[in-house]
Amino acid sequence: MSKLTSLLLLISFMGIAVASETADQITLIGPQVPPFSWQEEGNVRGINMDVISQAGQQLGYQVHQQVVPLKRAFSMVERLPNVLMVGVARTAEREHLFTWVAPILPVQVGMLGWQDSAHQQSVDTNQSLAHDKRQESPQSRQPHVRAKLCVHYNTPMEDWLKSNGETDYIAVTSEQACLSLLAEGLVKHWFTEFHLAQFLTKKSSYSPMNLIEQEVVMQTKLYLAGPLTMSSTEAEEWRMTLVAMAQRGEIDKIIARYVADY
Repeated sequence: MSKLTSLLLLISFMGIAVASETADQITLIGPQVPPFSWQEEGNVRGINMDVISQAGQQLGYQVHQQVVPLKRAFSMVERLPNVLMVGVARTAEREHLFTWVAPILPVQVGMLGWQDSAHQQSVDTNQSLAHDKRQESPQSRQPHVRAKLCVHYNTPMEDWLKSNGETDYIAVTSEQACLSLLAEGLVKHWFTEFHLAQFLTKKSSYSPMNLIEQEVVMQTKLYLAGPLTMSSTEAEEWRMTLVAMAQRGEIDKIIARYVADY
């Protein structure tokens, strides 16, 4: 065999190997919405990320994970190869954007409020003492309410408010901002997913005992979503893998790592 032939064969084999390696890679993306998907100290975590990563590994993929803003995530699924989005709420407005592969988790979305507690009363007492015991009128201690509701911008919750004619709300770029506004008395209600709200409150400086689940507005599911070009065969492989994981109790074990009473 000539040196030229050997070189051509080597290049050919290398090309096959590279193509095979590329085909076996998958990138999972999701928004910053703990406990479902988020990035902390450089590490991507979350129920949805862990479930779909495990499913991908069982299918033989080399899995990569990224947390990106919601709008960018939508664009990445559409433009880039081998990208799937985890934890997407399926709505009429989004139906035409993706191949809806399979549901991952059920979620409850609704209104949350904030109540005073003995802890809050203690904080108020300490603040009063720090002001040399000067008496303040009740009006001076009450924060100015900026709106009835706080909601995360560009989410199904904001779409629901718009479709129901609600205008007295603040739309912010993070759920943490809604928590702060609610706890400080600047809004009356936080419109979000209940497990997300509880998880963020426990991670914050606020007491989760103050957070009150007031009303369930919608019950929906978070999905694994792929591009419109995704083949029905590939989608079915993912679906069957997730069904098998659920039957073996693997998904429940992943959930329990993040939420004790899901």
